[in-house]
Amino acid sequence: MADSHQVVTRSLNDYVMTSNRVAAGLTNPGRNSNELYGPHGIFVDVNLDLYVADGRNNRVQLFKSGESNGITVAGYTSLNPTITLDSPSGIILDAEKYLFIVDQFNSRIVGSGLNGFRCLVGCHLHEGA
Repeated sequence: MADSHQVVTRSLNDYVMTSNRVAAGLTNPGRNSNELYGPHGIFVDVNLDLYVADGRNNRVQLFKSGESNGITVAGYTSLNPTITLDSPSGIILDAEKYLFIVDQFNSRIVGSGLNGFRCLVGCHLHEGA
C-alpha cells in the first residue's frame, strides 16, 4: 500500500479482508519514526519484527513487533550512516541478521557487515560506496 504510506497485515484465513491491521505508517506521508513515504519492500523476521524499505524517505525502517515507532537501520537519519540510499525497494535479512537492500535508483545491492554497509552488486557505478 505504497500510495497509502502504510504496511498492513492480514490473516491468511480471512477471505473477506476483515482482519486488516496497520503494522506501520499512517495515512499521510512523513519522515517521523512512525511514518512512511512510499514503502515498497518488507521483510518479517522470526521475531515478527518488520523491516520496511521506505522508498521516498531513502531509508530502511525497523518496527519491532507490536511497536508503532520505527528505528532507521539504513539510509537517511540512520544511527550508523555508512551508506546513502536512493529509493530502496527490497530487503532481505539473513540468518545472522545481516541486511541486504535493493537500492533502486543507485542500481545496486548493498549489504550490512561488521563494519557497516558495503556495495555488493552494481558497485562499479558507485566506486567508494
